[in-house]
Amino acid sequence: MTGDDRVATFQWNNQEHLEAYCVVPAMGAVLHTINIRLSADQIRYVVNHAEDTVIIVDASLTPLLAPLLADAPSVRAVVVTGGGDAVELLRGNGPEVAHYDELLAAEGDEFPWPTVEETSAAAMCYTSGTTGDPKGVVYSHRSLYLHSMAACTTNGLGVGEGDRVFPIVPMFHANA
Repeated sequence: MTGDDRVATFQWNNQEHLEAYCVVPAMGAVLHTINIRLSADQIRYVVNHAEDTVIIVDASLTPLLAPLLADAPSVRAVVVTGGGDAVELLRGNGPEVAHYDELLAAEGDEFPWPTVEETSAAAMCYTSGTTGDPKGVVYSHRSLYLHSMAACTTNGLGVGEGDRVFPIVPMFHANA
């Protein structure tokens, strides 16, 4: 993977999605969260416009993704999370298909984490396309860091150590 590679997530709020949030930008690629509520045409559009090379998909969402893969020439690999026979459903639709847990099990404990420029792209997301095709927004590593630091200040959210927060935003919509 290079800094130009886009790794898309087509996921529910789950552990694997959170792991992708942290790992994809840290490994030097760009995280692209796909809104699972978009229409098939909009999903096809954002995958192609973003030029995603890998898509991490929840097994329960593979019936939505599978028919779109034939029209997504930049996608080289699909990684499936969760159980079921989703890997088999996706095989033969173009890109290489693997199961998330099997990929992790095959890797060692060491990874040569790259040094990334703070101004390089870390993540991207697209609008819902209410006024035409969805529009993409790219976030740099610096913007994500500064936003996180601002949210953690006393005046940022007004949340203290004794407070509990229950986020209800879908993770595909939480890049800000």
